[in-house]
Amino acid sequence: MTRTRLRAGAAKVDITPDITKIRIQLGGYNARLNMPPTGVHDPIYARALALEVGEQSAVLVALDHLLIPWSLTRNVLQAAGLQSPQLFISASHTHCAPDSMGLNERMRFPLPGVGTFLPEFLAFTTERVVQTIRQARQRMRPAMLAITAAELPNLNRNRRGRRLLDRTMTVARLDDSRGEPLAAVVVFAAHPTIYPHTMMQVSAEFPGVVQTTLERALGRGAVALYLNGALGDVSPVADVGKDHHERVRIYGASLAAHAQRLLRNAQPALARLRVHQQMARLPEAQPHPEFRETTGRDYKVPESLLRQLVREIVPEAAPVSLLALGDLLLVGFPGEPISSLGLQARELGREAGFRYVTPVALVNDWIGYILTRHEYLKGGYEATVSFNGPDAGEAVMGAVRAGIGALRG
Repeated sequence: MTRTRLRAGAAKVDITPDITKIRIQLGGYNARLNMPPTGVHDPIYARALALEVGEQSAVLVALDHLLIPWSLTRNVLQAAGLQSPQLFISASHTHCAPDSMGLNERMRFPLPGVGTFLPEFLAFTTERVVQTIRQARQRMRPAMLAITAAELPNLNRNRRGRRLLDRTMTVARLDDSRGEPLAAVVVFAAHPTIYPHTMMQVSAEFPGVVQTTLERALGRGAVALYLNGALGDVSPVADVGKDHHERVRIYGASLAAHAQRLLRNAQPALARLRVHQQMARLPEAQPHPEFRETTGRDYKVPESLLRQLVREIVPEAAPVSLLALGDLLLVGFPGEPISSLGLQARELGREAGFRYVTPVALVNDWIGYILTRHEYLKGGYEATVSFNGPDAGEAVMGAVRAGIGALRG
């Protein structure tokens, strides 16, 4: 196949809800105790990249949201007329977005610090995301693809005290047949937690800065999509700035500058598009011992209710989503994988013949943190938000292996 057979289109739509009409809660930190935002610091968006090569098509969506519950993915699939493997929808994981549990039909009972399902919020968000996808598809035209990746020093760190870390930024650039920019995709791993829980306004945080900065630099209506990598145990190194607002701006601008450099140096790639979705059958849901202890102590929630809670909010199976474009393979995890699992996915993809392989967190569903057995048993915060026991990570990685094998075949 040649590059001229690729068609692409991109769009972005404001998905900031009217907080005077939809009583959203601000997600990201339990310490906010379900309080609504006091205002909007900067708007949040859905950004979509529609792709087509021959009879194969797919849509990549980047949301300025905390996570992606299956109920949102399902509604978008139905309204946009897409098959499950064709949709790759990822959350940036900004901790200043409306609480995405408000989009989760499974979350129907109150718990301190966690949002509850709001049907009107799900309907609003679905409509805006579908609008973005339709606009991107309407704008599709012949396109050329270029890809590259590089390690970035001193921009992220392992917050669980390990040296293991994915420092790689991966970028893809799509230009039209005249060489004008259509879209850019940037993948890098770091928790958007520069703003603390005391920040009570809606914000896309540093991923928003990355995207808007790149869009201004690219010009001509090009859309930049930021996808977060294997961020489960990764924090940003964002120590420069006199206050949190300045640190967000400086860190986002730094990532954008690195992305611009990589995009300029990206190498042309033949455009072959393949998609696949592999379901991971999960171990039985169970609250981590530390989760039972802290939640019971802090919120006076009995253990029987905790067991019911995790069984209701966590599905029995979750999708691993794979999108291959040229030499690039995106491996979408239905939650927050830690660095070691992301690096395993990269190695599996490279063994299958892909030059560029990048894990992407929070794609198409959410099962919490995705850990190795060792890290689950080690405990800590991430383990308490891992709801399927010590073998959940291996179950998900089994689906990664099977999915990459199916994609290659």
